[in-house]
Amino acid sequence: MKNNITKLLMGTISEEELVALRKWLDNPENQSILETYVKGYHDLNLSLLKDNVEEAYGKTIRQIDRAERPVRKLFPDWAKYAAAAVLIFGLGFMYQQGVFSTKKSHILIPNDDVVTLVTENGSVQTIDVQTSEIVKDENGNVIGKQEKNQINYSVGNEVKELTYNTLNVPKGKTFQITLSDGTVVHMNAGSSLRYPVNFLPTQLRKVFLDGEAYFDVTKDKSRPFVVSVDDLDVKVLGTEFNVSSYSEDTNIEVVLVEGAVGLNKISESPEEGVELVPGQRGAYRRNSENIHIDSVNTDLFTSWMQGHLVFRELTFDQILTKLGRHYNIELENRNSELGQEVFNASFNDATIEEVMSFFNDTHEIDYEISDNKVIIK
Repeated sequence: MKNNITKLLMGTISEEELVALRKWLDNPENQSILETYVKGYHDLNLSLLKDNVEEAYGKTIRQIDRAERPVRKLFPDWAKYAAAAVLIFGLGFMYQQGVFSTKKSHILIPNDDVVTLVTENGSVQTIDVQTSEIVKDENGNVIGKQEKNQINYSVGNEVKELTYNTLNVPKGKTFQITLSDGTVVHMNAGSSLRYPVNFLPTQLRKVFLDGEAYFDVTKDKSRPFVVSVDDLDVKVLGTEFNVSSYSEDTNIEVVLVEGAVGLNKISESPEEGVELVPGQRGAYRRNSENIHIDSVNTDLFTSWMQGHLVFRELTFDQILTKLGRHYNIELENRNSELGQEVFNASFNDATIEEVMSFFNDTHEIDYEISDNKVIIK
């Protein structure tokens, strides 16, 4: 039923799913489940409403009345999060019915940049994510197999020396690499990873990341795995974690899902580093002294692998930066005061037009689309 709740919040729920959800909510225990779920995962959008919840609820009912749809009793006003959820539903439902005007009718065409693979000698190969083929180095040696948006180096690898490849994933795309030891790396948009074509048996397994990636590391006690990001090393034996280290972001963030990782500034000894346990985030402000550790909901930091956008306590300018990466489109904010306001939001498989319409209609953030660029006024 959580899937139906999400569809309700995003305004994509069908009539049949809505009926099932209403019946499910007849049970008071299920009402508590809804409140907890919305608070934990979707206070995001809901916490941004400028009206208080009671006013928001009344506003929703009036909107639904005007649309003459018999859903005014979908939720009683017994829970503030459920009431706010109704407002989101009311907005989404009216989008489906075409109630809102379409003054922002210009269509954005995202840039369609290609994934590239740079070999040891600097030659650049274009990766066609619609095809599958054997990947070879500049000497004709088989180094792996590509299947659409994945490359696997753990099969058919003929390279015996320490040589490096660099995979560049453009904005608007994601990609997956299986390294020679079986470690799986999910790369987010606008990211680059430099890694050995074949790890040597007597050396550390070390890779270099610029951007964001989720690592599922194959265990090997004799060869620790190290992710190097700027002046920070993330060292593990075998675990699952997310690293975000975009050069334009202030912080490097490591979120541990499973296992254990150690974080060390390159200039420090291992004894001076810190260790994370599952459910923790280590945040390092570039060129600072300390690594800050806190507990987080790891799902919020890994949802990008399912194509979801989740923004927590970010300024509007930071959100625009992430939207630009995700959709590979250009956004310009001409409202400096708005750029520093802090927002929470989440979107599930939404277009950039839907995202901007959400901000416009729920937060009165005005924008226009000109020359294939979003301009915030």
